Amino acid sequence: METITITTENHETYSAVSNLFIDYYMTKANGEFVKIYLYLVRLLNNGRAVTVADIADHFDLTEKDICRAIRYWINEDVLRLEYSPDKKPTGIIMLPLKEKAAVNHSDSLLSMLEPDDEKPTASDKIAAAIQNSSVPKRSEYKAAYIEKKKVSDDEFGDILYQTETYFAKPLTRTDLQILTYIYEELSFNPDLLSYLIEYCVSIGKKSSRYIESVAIDWYKNGITTVEDAKVASKNYNSIYVTVLKQLGIPRRVPTPAETAFIDTWYNTYAFDKNIIIEACRRAITSNPHSANFNYVNGILENWHKQNVRKLSDIEDLDQKWAATQKKQATKRGNAVPNQFNNYQSSTSEQTVDEFASLFLKEANQ
Repeated sequence: METITITTENHETYSAVSNLFIDYYMTKANGEFVKIYLYLVRLLNNGRAVTVADIADHFDLTEKDICRAIRYWINEDVLRLEYSPDKKPTGIIMLPLKEKAAVNHSDSLLSMLEPDDEKPTASDKIAAAIQNSSVPKRSEYKAAYIEKKKVSDDEFGDILYQTETYFAKPLTRTDLQILTYIYEELSFNPDLLSYLIEYCVSIGKKSSRYIESVAIDWYKNGITTVEDAKVASKNYNSIYVTVLKQLGIPRRVPTPAETAFIDTWYNTYAFDKNIIIEACRRAITSNPHSANFNYVNGILENWHKQNVRKLSDIEDLDQKWAATQKKQATKRGNAVPNQFNNYQSSTSEQTVDEFASLFLKEANQ
């Protein structure tokens, strides 16, 4: 495998991580992506050339995992690839970091102690709706406003007490911000918000951020009643059991890493259960002894990129792939390969090609 070097566009020497990275980039990034970025910073210091395989081995990840992380930082304008004349990636350039949209610091400790009964204005909500047309952006609520609402709105106060009881600890400022956001901005009625909290706690998720993510998912799907929420939560729980069963894993509870994969397929990609089952089936058929979540994720990631929404879309892709293979085989004068889908387990050589193809599509756009 060809090596790549790591340099910096402005030829700086990094002896520490930029505060901008910590303040603006690290907060929303996947933990694995953060670790890989920090390792790239470390490699920049010693100046030695490495391969993607070297980085993957260091973290005990796949080369595709490393490609995915680097692609993320390219999209965040943190890294840029440089290429050889024949368009092969030869280096990673670490770009100067930029300060992102300023965080509202008005809720510092001192300002939180000051009386301020102002609710976020209508213009704030309109601006948030423009920025994200599907989900209102979470506003910053003053502590005094939340305290006043807790006293004046008995149902909201009961929800805060309920959550504090379930969490078995005092609610943090973040907890209060998120619960107020769901109640006010997402317009969850007291019964729906109460059920949301009960549901998340029942599956072992005593985290306001997790509660927020489920609330946003329900909001996007038009769930406004407890009855609708019960149907959604039942389907959501069953998908975990289904995937584990399809892959022959003798457990009813997925690991955190497995949960993250399934959440991406079911929530982010919005695949229904039948499509996920089909991906598992193909993974097992292709690799009966080594099918795993990474393999299934490769299939579903590919289908997501090709805008698959129903099983017939997959059939169309298969037919197009078979026609392309037949055409290529005819040109070569060879027999048509017996391949049933368009995702293959990567060999070392295939991973290199995938790495190059991935970045040629994603970088410098």
